[in-house]
Amino acid sequence: MQTAMLTVPAMRSEAIAIDVARAIEAVQGVSSVQITLATTRARVGFDEAKTTPEHLRDSVAAAGFVAELEKVSSSCCGGCCG
Repeated sequence: MQTAMLTVPAMRSEAIAIDVARAIEAVQGVSSVQITLATTRARVGFDEAKTTPEHLRDSVAAAGFVAELEKVSSSCCGGCCG
């Protein structure tokens, strides 16, 4: 399990946040999406065997928004330290 942090500068309303979340959730291998409007960030849990951070970024771009990949981190299970 890995976690990617994406910044989406245009994500300043709930409607856009919903669009961004739906685009990311549609990617096979995504297990969780947490949106923070205040920082315009999306934290995404995903299975690295099924998708890549770049594919997550591209899914946001396909929805019409620019996304910047901030960081990717790994965890043993995505639980306590993930």
